[in-house]
This record gives sequence, structure tokens and C-alpha cells, in this order.
Amino acid sequence: MATRRSLGARSIGPGAAVVLALPVLAPVLVVLTAPWHAKAVEWPHVWRTIIPAHTTETLLLLGGTVFLATALGTGCAWLVAAFDFPGRRIFRWALVLPLAVPTYISAITYAALLGPTGSISLRVHAATGWRPDIVDLPGLCAVLGLVLYPYVYLPARAVFSGGLRDALDAARLLGARGVRRFCVVALPLARPAIAGGALLVAMETLNDYGAVKFYGIRTLTTAIFQSWGGLYDLGSALRIGGLLLGLVALLLLLERRSRRHRRQATDDPALQRTRLRGMRGRAAAAACGLVLGLGFVLPAAKLLGDAWSVLPRWETATDLLALGRTVGVAGAAAAATLLLALLLSFAWRHGRGPWVRALVHASGLGYAIPGAVIAVGVMTAAGGLDRALGLPFTLIGSIGVLVYAFAVRFLAVALHPVQGGLARQSIAQDEAARMLGASPVRTYLRINLPSLRPVMLAALVLVAIDVIKELPLTLILRPFDFDTLSTRVFEQARIEAMEAAAPPALLIVLCGLVPVLVLDRLAERRAQG
Repeated sequence: MATRRSLGARSIGPGAAVVLALPVLAPVLVVLTAPWHAKAVEWPHVWRTIIPAHTTETLLLLGGTVFLATALGTGCAWLVAAFDFPGRRIFRWALVLPLAVPTYISAITYAALLGPTGSISLRVHAATGWRPDIVDLPGLCAVLGLVLYPYVYLPARAVFSGGLRDALDAARLLGARGVRRFCVVALPLARPAIAGGALLVAMETLNDYGAVKFYGIRTLTTAIFQSWGGLYDLGSALRIGGLLLGLVALLLLLERRSRRHRRQATDDPALQRTRLRGMRGRAAAAACGLVLGLGFVLPAAKLLGDAWSVLPRWETATDLLALGRTVGVAGAAAAATLLLALLLSFAWRHGRGPWVRALVHASGLGYAIPGAVIAVGVMTAAGGLDRALGLPFTLIGSIGVLVYAFAVRFLAVALHPVQGGLARQSIAQDEAARMLGASPVRTYLRINLPSLRPVMLAALVLVAIDVIKELPLTLILRPFDFDTLSTRVFEQARIEAMEAAAPPALLIVLCGLVPVLVLDRLAERRAQG
């Protein structure tokens, strides 16, 4: 039987893989090598006065958000997977809906409801004399946790539903009650999946800029903007980006170590759900309903109400122009990202040597890196090319550089599905084509790609939606006077024009609903398979 080594004997080598991967890795390399090529005049001031406070609040925000999102996601996943109760079929998919709401939109919406001048806060103050105010660090932890918990809910639900039946049955025969079975058996077996989801929550928290800026929380991401836009010191911004990269690397290491020597869930039959009746069933439904209501229904209802109220004076032309620009950039970025993913997947499929696979794997790490870090890396690289090439136009502030940055940031969203589709294809097909004289390129185009069409379409949609929701990268690299839906929401919220921000925010949420539901369906099929 043909092996992968024999198949790749006359295929792509490390040199070609470096050529493909270098453009993707360039922004990260620029950030990591900043001390050797970028002067930082204000760095002593930044190190003494900015870094300590911003690092502390970053860690506090990270810890609070990850803890709440993990608790909510794991708890809801266990209820939906292990029990039958009123409304369970609806909650199974509806609990994923908060992913359609970008963090900055949910944060702005909650500030309009429960901020110092929020509509609910004013009513509570009039009735009781106490004025609620969630525009602080604990409040932002709560908002982000309510939006990001589906990252934990999806993998935990998949494990609870399909991999624990035999272990839980054995625990039941030994007399373990429900809570003990969950804590001693289910939770440890699902820990790798939960840790992976918690890592995604941490990455999204570190990437956030709109919510932390609006709530006045000092994080390393806001420090990048402060150093670059306030102190006009790109070198310091790059060094802060390096610190943020170090924090990301530490989180990746902790997540990997948490899975070491841990027994994972197996491919047991589907879990037999226990029916909850009476008060217990209503309590389970109420718990899931409360999480869904706070994470999606309340923000969505607020957006709908504000959009309806502002409809007579809606700035239609401005928002439609922003919509057109958003769709255009998202489409171009999705196409460029998919093309890059296909080229790298070709190297991964038909390459030889461990370096090829390592480079392809490293190319997908951009999704774990905050958008602000990639943005300052891309901007520095583009500025260097401007000076070196003496072009009649500048790369900085161009649509091409913005699209390139999106491709670097979201390459993993397209690369992983394409690699998954290729992994399901038999190597024997490629070997048969090679024996008939077909080159690796022809084999890839005629044999591998045709069966990847559904995967490629899904990758295009997912990348486009991520681009539509992305804020920090767009704020830094967009051309002058070029508004997208995300920047339009941010600018309106910055001047506290909450109602004017509702229509573009609602458009972003509607765009996010389709891929979120597709993601949930794919996760359910994987769990059943």
C-alpha cells in the first residue's frame, strides 16, 4: 500500500513551502523582531506607566471572562446533552446564537440598558434610588462571558452527547448520583474539549477592542492603540504586540499541558437522556432560558427596538455605503484567504518532510493572534516596502493591504476545513494519478479539489462573516474615510449615538446568524457520527 512518504518522493520540498508560508508569517515575524529594527522613543515611559496597569486589567478581564464562559457553556451543555426537559430541542441550537453578536455590539447594547444613563438603570433608580452600572471590569466580564460561552458549549455538548455513555453507566451501577457522576466522570473526560473552547474564549477576549474601549478597561490591545495613535510611537506598539504574543503563546502552552496524560471521551453510543419532570424540568428550562435571554434575546431585542425608533431618521445612504464596502472587502478577503488556504493545503497534501507540515501548521496560527498585533505588523511591513520600492502609491491605507491582513488573520478558518476534507480523501487516489503520469498540480486540480467544493463554499462564508465582525484590524488598516459596518457601529457608539448605531449593528448580527447555525449543525452531525 502506498505511503505518504512514497507519494511525496518527487513532490514539494521545504523551500516551496517557505515561499507559500512566508507572506502569512511575515507580520508576526515583524512584531517578534521589533527590538532590532524599530526604534521606540517612548518605551521607557510605556514600560513604567502603561504596561503594569494594562497587563493587570488584561489578566483580570481574561480570568473573569474565561471562568464565566466556561461555567455557562459547560453547564448548559450538560443539561442539553444529559436531560430531557421542556424546550430542550429549541435550546439545543438556540444556545449557539450569542456567537452571532460581536462582543463590542453586545457590550454597547448592555451599556445602553444598564449603564449609568441606561434605560433600565434609570427606571430602577426612579423606583428604588439605586442606580445599576455595569460599565466596569466585572460588568464587561459578565457581558463577554454571556456572548462567548458557545465556544465552550459546542465542544462540551458534542462530548457529553456522544462519548460518555459507558463510563456514566458504570458510575451509575456503582451508586454515584447525578452531581457526582458529572463532577467525577463527565467533567474529567470532557476536559480536553472544554479547555479547547476556553482557549477560544481567551483568544476572543484578547482580540477585543471595541468593548474594552467603550467600558474604559485598560488592556494590552488598547495599549497598542494608545502607543501608536496617542504617543505616535510605532516601536512601542510593536513591543506591546510582542508581549501580547507571549501571552497568547503561554495560553496555548497551558491548554496543551491541560490535555497531557488526560483520558479523553471515547466513541461510545449516544447518551441516554434522563427526563426531568415537574419543578426540576422547569428549573432546567429556566436556567437555559436565562442564559439565552441574557446572551442573545435581550441584546437583539434592544437592537430591534432602537433600529425601529430611528427608522424615520435613519442615515440610509451612509449605512448602505458602509454595507457595500463591507460586503466588497469581505468577499475579496474571503476569496484571497481561500486561495491561500488551497495553496498551503496543496503543499500539505503533496509535500515531503516534516518542515512542510510544520510551516503549513504555523501559517494557521494567525487566528490565535489578536487583530491589533497583526495590524501593526502588517503596517510596519507595508511601510518598509513603501520606502524600499519607492512606489508611486503607498501600500499603507490601501484596500489591498487590508485584504492581505484579513487573509493572515483568518487563514485558519479556511485552512482547517480544507485540510479536513483532504484528510478524508484516500492517498490511493493520488498514487493512481501519479502512476498514470499526472503531476502533483494536475492531481490536486483534477482529483482533490472537485470533492472539496462544499468545504470551500463553507470556508468562504465563514471567513466573510469573520471579516464583517472584525473591528481592531479594520480600525488600524482601513483607508482614510473608509467606513465598514463594524467601524460605523464603533464610531456612533464612541459619540454615544446609540440609536444611530443600531441599524448597522443589526445588519452585522443578521449576517452572523447563518454561519452560526451552520456551525451548530456541523457540530451536531459530528457528534452523532
